[in-house]
Amino acid sequence: MQERGKFVVFEGPGGSGKGTQIEFSEKLLKANKLPTVFTREPGGIEAAETIRNLIFVLRRKELIKAEGQMVLFFAARQLWVVGVVKPNIDKGVNVLTDRSYASTGAYQGYAEGGDQKTILEIADAIMGDYKPDAVILLDVSRETSLKRRGINTNGDPFDERPPEYFDKVIAGYREMAAAGWGGLNWFMVNGEMKPELVSEEIAKILEDVFHQKLER
Repeated sequence: MQERGKFVVFEGPGGSGKGTQIEFSEKLLKANKLPTVFTREPGGIEAAETIRNLIFVLRRKELIKAEGQMVLFFAARQLWVVGVVKPNIDKGVNVLTDRSYASTGAYQGYAEGGDQKTILEIADAIMGDYKPDAVILLDVSRETSLKRRGINTNGDPFDERPPEYFDKVIAGYREMAAAGWGGLNWFMVNGEMKPELVSEEIAKILEDVFHQKLER
């Protein structure tokens, strides 16, 4: 019987270093003969990317509140799970993703007042048996997040919100990690450290997740 792949999610506000650390993690796992794919959420496949763009347009025009965002994010997520996550995990390929439904909990839940119970109930229905094996939270301050992002928001309207918004997002993430939100296996890493030190912490987490020593 084919052994399932692992599913690892990287979370954190914009500027937390997710992209850098996912690239490191993908290279590390592949170097250790562990087949791995990288994806992102919302998006990852064409249909989900279309919904992502729609959300961004509606959000920028302030035509959609937390509940509407949640519905569209999970619509994109369902397509992504079926098209990317499930087939790869089923054939033994590990999946690393830049965000998943914990982002909905932090942004639409904590920052925008959406109902957390509803978020988790929809997540249960959409994710089924394909929930993350680990959620790695790159924890940074609001100041670090804003400084690293600068004026480059990559067209993401959520990164254009005022500083107070990010205070809520960051506080939400920290509370989620502390509480094991969603019954998930959370690991919080100090994203303020130098990238190579963050990478070493993440390598140790991946060794825990994969139950093996990873050669650097």
